Amino acid sequence: MAFSFATDIRPLFRDEDIECMDGMGVMLGDPAWMCVPANAQSVYERIADGTMPPDEAWPADRIALYKSWMDAGCPV
Repeated sequence: MAFSFATDIRPLFRDEDIECMDGMGVMLGDPAWMCVPANAQSVYERIADGTMPPDEAWPADRIALYKSWMDAGCPV
């Protein structure tokens, strides 16, 4: 399966999550930032441990999709 940030990953994040995290320097909506493997990994750690987003942990299938995108090299 071919992954892309715009098609597969960006839609996982709510606009309010992106706005909130932008203020903390975590650019969830910016493909240039998110497609840096170290940045993608840091976001993954937070979604995998359930601390992001703060109001509702992602279901396992969303986490798996994000991980698969990372494993594919974080394609734009």
